[in-house]
Amino acid sequence: MAEQIVHAIVLRRRDSGESDRRLTVLTEEQGKLDVVAKGARKAASRLAGSSDPLTAAVMNLALGKRNLFVTQAQPLSSFRKLRSDFERLSLALAFAELVASVAPYEQPFPEAYELLMRSLRLLETHEKPVVALVWAELQLLSVSGFMPQFAFSAVSGKPVSEAEAFLSPRAGGYVADDEANPYSDRIRYRAEVLYGLQKTAELDDPPANLKFAVECLSALMPFWREVAEAPLPANEAAVVEARHG
Repeated sequence: MAEQIVHAIVLRRRDSGESDRRLTVLTEEQGKLDVVAKGARKAASRLAGSSDPLTAAVMNLALGKRNLFVTQAQPLSSFRKLRSDFERLSLALAFAELVASVAPYEQPFPEAYELLMRSLRLLETHEKPVVALVWAELQLLSVSGFMPQFAFSAVSGKPVSEAEAFLSPRAGGYVADDEANPYSDRIRYRAEVLYGLQKTAELDDPPANLKFAVECLSALMPFWREVAEAPLPANEAAVVEARHG
């Protein structure tokens, strides 16, 4: 079996058989892949550490009859600070879930790989990890082509004028009061939330602080539900935890 070498980040894992793990990984070279790490659940396995979610590694892959198999793995980073902080770990797993929902299988998506690697580092170190997550989600919406309109109406293009404004995933972002009737999914948020999302989306790095950061995270959730068209349990939990934090 000819082998290929990829730079990969583990998005999720599932147990398989007596000792194997099935992994969904995002690779720099080939996009999202499903691979099998044989024997990875054995304590002595050389693949055990590299098959944990949120681990970055250089992986050797070999194509079998039905599956891609990990034959070797050299860890690059396990993002240890995430694993010692429940909040940071929860937010990082939530972001990985979003990446998994938008990255296509077997299509190179280097922008998403680079963003995921950078975002995991930021979620390790940023003083306010919720702020880092809001920034990362906005960047992911941008690189995947799903960025909503926050400062101007997605229907007419006119700027936000209400103190509490509607956001509608079906419309593609902000809709003015007199345009909102056709959009039953509309939800009101204070205008400062929309302004904060717009400004944060324009930044190359997450800000040190973001007013109404939790509300911003909550406002993005309906858009992700629309984009993913699949359950997002880690993100639902992250939003609930942030609200009660």
